[in-house]
Amino acid sequence: MKKCILVKSVTYAQKAKQLLQRKGVSAYISKQNFDKKYGCAWCVNVNEKDLNRSLSIMEINDIKMNGAVYDI
Repeated sequence: MKKCILVKSVTYAQKAKQLLQRKGVSAYISKQNFDKKYGCAWCVNVNEKDLNRSLSIMEINDIKMNGAVYDI
């Protein structure tokens, strides 16, 4: 199963994707369509098995997340 990690902007999504891929995590980005309250947030999509590692990598590298994770 894939997971969507919401980030605050397309810029953060692009940075997260590049960072995760350099760390060996398969990631791609897409526009979020889960909830209008997140406005222009984007999804960083990763495999469920990589979720905790991805969140940790993103937090350590100051990627601004919304804190929400959705199943895709």
